[in-house]
Amino acid sequence: MTAKPAEVQSAGRIEGGIDAIVIGASADGLAAAAYLGKAGLRTLLLEESAEIGGPVRARDIAPGITGIDGEHLLRILDPDVINELDLYRFGVKYAARRLDTVYYFDDGETLQLDGDLQHAADLMLDDDTRDQFGAFMGDALELSAFLRPAFAPLRSVSDENATKQALDKALGQASPEISALISRYALASIEDVLNAKFEDGPVKTLLTSEAAFLSGAAPHEAFSFMSFLRSLAGEMAGLQGALSYPEGGAVSIINALRRAVQAAKVEIRAAARVKSILIEWDRAAGVVLENGGQVRAPIIVNALDAQRAFLDMIGPDIIDIEFQRMLTAPRSHLASARVQITLKGAATNDATKENPGRRLVYAPPPEDVRRAFIDARAGRVPQNLIVEAIFPGALDTETALDGDVLLSAVAHPLPFDEAPDRRRRNEISAVILAMLEKIAPDIGDQVDIVDLRLPCDLARATGASSAAYAAKPAMMQQWALANISTSASDIGGVYFCGPEAQIGAGLSCTAGKNAAKAALREFKKRGGAL
Repeated sequence: MTAKPAEVQSAGRIEGGIDAIVIGASADGLAAAAYLGKAGLRTLLLEESAEIGGPVRARDIAPGITGIDGEHLLRILDPDVINELDLYRFGVKYAARRLDTVYYFDDGETLQLDGDLQHAADLMLDDDTRDQFGAFMGDALELSAFLRPAFAPLRSVSDENATKQALDKALGQASPEISALISRYALASIEDVLNAKFEDGPVKTLLTSEAAFLSGAAPHEAFSFMSFLRSLAGEMAGLQGALSYPEGGAVSIINALRRAVQAAKVEIRAAARVKSILIEWDRAAGVVLENGGQVRAPIIVNALDAQRAFLDMIGPDIIDIEFQRMLTAPRSHLASARVQITLKGAATNDATKENPGRRLVYAPPPEDVRRAFIDARAGRVPQNLIVEAIFPGALDTETALDGDVLLSAVAHPLPFDEAPDRRRRNEISAVILAMLEKIAPDIGDQVDIVDLRLPCDLARATGASSAAYAAKPAMMQQWALANISTSASDIGGVYFCGPEAQIGAGLSCTAGKNAAKAALREFKKRGGAL
């Protein structure tokens, strides 16, 4: 979505009368701005490009064919943001609220899982396996719901003790059953958990892929089970653990957030690049724009990636040295790839024709998933990947193409490359197409256009570093980075809600909500003046 470009300011011009500035019109930046504006603060949202939405945006992938970059399914969108910003009123609708999943296995077999995970045990399995699966999912859903507060970052230095105390209190009040689950699963690998629960077979295979999908932790590594719990902690359209497809794709969430921002009387200024954040007496005082102008404000919410937000805009002289090391240290050697493919007509094989309106997942054997992580970390493109695919036009008929069919897929894990060459890109595309043959055996004969998006492509479009779009690291690293980045600046009036502030993969907006609410609490604490 294009915002109106900012008027060119004269070098040295100083603007005042602003209570809060939000840097970056990503989903989190938009959410933060909407919360601040709705609370009555005079808020300015600055975006360096002409487009809002960060990595989530509509883009022509071929003449007359529009694809959506960023998320293609919603997993962990914060329900509080939906309700508190009244996003249903601003246009959020779901074309599919609770997607069933069909799993495809290496031996050619398939298995359908109900989108309501509370009833997912109603499978065509033998009685013992069905009972085991039902009990396992019940425990996982209960534990992930209990841990939901832990999947939000600490909000500021002043909140750190209060947040820790709240979590400690919650753990202290946990039932004996929850305490036992935490003791059993908190440090566990998904491999160990599943080996203790299930015999080799389709259930173990699909659960291994679900836990490893979009994760930086391999199935055999400690805390990898926690990644699975994070994915189940989300709530879509009132249903825990569900996946949803919004009408118009994920860009419709950006459009609704933009309308909420405008309704809150926030000014959106595009093509306005921030050079640095003004710090006076250890407090935020405003920003310096690239053209030399200044905008004064006592609250700064930064939604850019952490390196730019802290090292570039605040500077190493002010930021703690240990925090600098964390920001510059390699965080992930893994990445995911998004591919949008136009097909010459609908799939013709029976397995695909029966399931175009479902989520389709190729789940490799667990040993192949483990090997894929090893290869990807070593810089090699694995030959067996986890692939999630949907047919957007089958989920949202209003966006269906005339004649051609659009397929959207995400593949994981892949090696993270800052700047992959054409040969590497072609290799990745070829492997993903081979994996899609497991889902739709005739797809190779129907492929027309293949549009591959890697972290470097998202970075180029948004101005962020490629590392900001690498796969999320292991859960403990995510917690550490999120907690430190949202509380480490030690600068009054500065709040952070960039990618590193989010725990878990997917469009969430929790970080933007938390940053805005922390700013508002301090604003109120100081009597409405900072």
